[in-house]
Amino acid sequence: MTDRFTILKYTKRAVSLLLVLALAFSLALASGCKKPSGDPDSTSEPDIEGNWEYVRDPSLPDYGTMVTLNPAGHDGDIDKTGRGRVTVEQFIDGDTVHFYNNSKTELIKARFLAIDTPESTGHQEPWGHPASIYTKTKLRNAEEIVLESDTEGVVGMDGNGRYLCWVWYREKGSDTFRNLNIELLADGLAMGKSTSSTRYGSVASEALQSARSNRINMYSGKRDPLFYYGETVELSIKSLVSNKETYNAFKVRFEGVVTKESGGGIYVEQYDEDTQQNYGVYVYGGYAPLAPKFLVPGYRLSITGTADDNENFGFQVSGLSFSLINPTDDDTKILEKDVEIKPTLITADDLTNNPMLENTFVRLENLKVVDIYTTHSTTDSNGAMTLTCRTPDNKTVTVRTVQLTQDGEMVTESYFSGKTINVDGVFVYYNGNPQVKLFTLSDVTITG
Repeated sequence: MTDRFTILKYTKRAVSLLLVLALAFSLALASGCKKPSGDPDSTSEPDIEGNWEYVRDPSLPDYGTMVTLNPAGHDGDIDKTGRGRVTVEQFIDGDTVHFYNNSKTELIKARFLAIDTPESTGHQEPWGHPASIYTKTKLRNAEEIVLESDTEGVVGMDGNGRYLCWVWYREKGSDTFRNLNIELLADGLAMGKSTSSTRYGSVASEALQSARSNRINMYSGKRDPLFYYGETVELSIKSLVSNKETYNAFKVRFEGVVTKESGGGIYVEQYDEDTQQNYGVYVYGGYAPLAPKFLVPGYRLSITGTADDNENFGFQVSGLSFSLINPTDDDTKILEKDVEIKPTLITADDLTNNPMLENTFVRLENLKVVDIYTTHSTTDSNGAMTLTCRTPDNKTVTVRTVQLTQDGEMVTESYFSGKTINVDGVFVYYNGNPQVKLFTLSDVTITG
């Protein structure tokens, strides 16, 4: 009996010790996992280094100067003559930039010839952000930029209305133009796209082969330090927008109600019980064929995408996927339809003092229109208006409209001039200044 009791006693001790060791091991594993500081409930491990620097090996050939830009026609317009000086209007990604032509009469949406860089806007791919940074740095520091078509004197365009261009730039203090398309290939930040059949195809192909042989950047076999390889973080919109830096480049999932559609994307907001306030975020849907079936005002969605604190577009979520048959966890899902959308009534002081209302649907009342500026351009902004308004307590509020129409005709300044209005729109920032963005004429009530 004593021996059996002793054996049972030590057996229990051994089991207890194993349980303690197992618990300690579990705690050690848990403590080793990094958690995003903005969301205490998250268990996803961040997997992003956050820094990318590249200095080209000077012993490698300088492919960007192995081709020469024709010195003629720099004073022309690329859209008319196939060659011309330009200035940057907006950086999009590694192989797409918007420019103004030399005469400042046309917006040139340029798609770089012979290359294809990884995506960094609507869909996030490894090495997309380094390619975008590379292009931006080269052109931002350039003294002069010239675009050139592939065939002399013939303007080429793709199916999306973008000009197909060779991009040349001259650095400050230099007399030599460098070919950016070829440099992107040589520095391992682009794949070839019909490369050999283009004007500078021979050198471009050599540059691409050099990047592969020397294992540069996307051909190095290493992971992109700016790309998030971890699992999806599930969180609220409040947590997301309150911790933009924490979640930048993370794959995130959240729920929200669509309030407005704009520019291929949507404004989505979610009510927070603790603060009794709506929090909003802009979500870019891209060019996916099924996107219009999901991105509908009044739909409550489950959204999975990549958070991107983008210098060009501001903070947004992109890289959405859609499926009507057997959707996965990563696909956008419709949770509810016909949700009533009510704007949050705010004041001019809220616009100034509550930045957490950004991207939410709001209402301002009794605004006196005192000044109007109308945009005249060849873009979709033609006819859009900026209304400078005064509140009853003499505060200034800016309302920015899209191009508005009534009975098929464009709405002009006379519709708003001197009127007092109530406006429902989205709280946004433009050049750091708050304003209300108006999308439809039905969201305006003239009260006086």
